[in-house]
Amino acid sequence: MLVGGDSQQQVLRRLLEHKTGMTVDELVDSIGLSRSAINQHLLVLEREGHIEQVTARKTKGRPGRVYVLTEKGTNTFPKKYSWFSRVLIQALERSVGSEGLAKYMFDLGVDMSAVAIPRLVGKNRAERVDEIVKIMNETGFSAYTVPGKKNEKLPRIECKNCVYHDLSKEFTAVCRFDIGFLSGLMGVEVEHETCMQQGEDACRFRFKAPS
Repeated sequence: MLVGGDSQQQVLRRLLEHKTGMTVDELVDSIGLSRSAINQHLLVLEREGHIEQVTARKTKGRPGRVYVLTEKGTNTFPKKYSWFSRVLIQALERSVGSEGLAKYMFDLGVDMSAVAIPRLVGKNRAERVDEIVKIMNETGFSAYTVPGKKNEKLPRIECKNCVYHDLSKEFTAVCRFDIGFLSGLMGVEVEHETCMQQGEDACRFRFKAPS
């Protein structure tokens, strides 16, 4: 979502269109606001981290301050990640079928778990579950542990939200990514006990005992 009022949005749009940056005078000429108004907008946008100054270039005989969008500023504009992800998954499902898609998502989850495995080194199995919850929360989940049954040593992991809710609603195979990710981290089979896409109030995962 774009920030600020219409005038600030115009400044951001002009800078988006001019990747090498624009000076105050260029923004004044382009937008039609006064120099003082442009300077005020630039001051606010720079303070909020949406723009930054780069090496000045000469304009009308004197160096002019040049402003460019930062990554944060670029990210204020709408993105279509969900749409693009849906297109990719649809194409993959057409290519490998529903079962192939489920296997692909599981294997992808296992592969991705390798990045986080070093965080589990030196921890016992219960401590690993706690660390996995931290990892999930860092990626946008609202995850926590819940006690297992009386004869179980490990807690379950429960999530009250899904970071790809819309995708998993349309493609249930996406849930296999979570199973693969958790299985890869713990080295055991994982049971998806409850799923929000099936009308439950949370997704709950149980780590099965090693055979």
